[in-house]
Amino acid sequence: MELILVRHGGADAPTGVCVGQSDPPLAVAGFTAVQRLAAGWTAPPPRFLFSSDLKRAQQSAQVLAARFALEPLADPRLREADFGEWEGQRWEAVIARDAARYRHWTENWVIQPAPGGESFADVVRRTGAWLSALLATTREGDCVLAVAHQGSIRALLCHALGLPPSRAPALRVDPAHAVRIACRSGQFEVCYSNVPRFQWE
Repeated sequence: MELILVRHGGADAPTGVCVGQSDPPLAVAGFTAVQRLAAGWTAPPPRFLFSSDLKRAQQSAQVLAARFALEPLADPRLREADFGEWEGQRWEAVIARDAARYRHWTENWVIQPAPGGESFADVVRRTGAWLSALLATTREGDCVLAVAHQGSIRALLCHALGLPPSRAPALRVDPAHAVRIACRSGQFEVCYSNVPRFQWE
């Protein structure tokens, strides 16, 4: 199975605001960027097209779906991390008003949830559960496309590649960019990472 992970296009949200599971739509520029990405798909359609159920991911998936006559399958396990009480706040305000909890979180973010939210380890577990279910329902030659978020894509890559979750920040995934991994003989390998256009061998 080949799995192509696409980060949604840029969201219509102010710079510096905490956006995890809060639900802004795609910005116009984000929509355009996903259109450019979709235009470069030249291979046969994927067998499945999945998406996070958050608006910015679903709208991105609809742009891609237009090329395949496929209906995106929404799955909340592909959501971005939940930042709980900090959702929708400016990060600078969080740092000023909630300094102690913010410092504790930044020092222990793999296992420490944001207040009322979830830890990165929680995101690895739920995205890993999605990936395990996917492997149980796909065949070796299948291509699967999934639209998700920076955090959930990083978590999926950590799970699939056996990377320590603490390495996740080194895995760059820009908006409207793609990562392609392949599962061969039960092992995942990276075909390409963080590219602005789909690539075919």
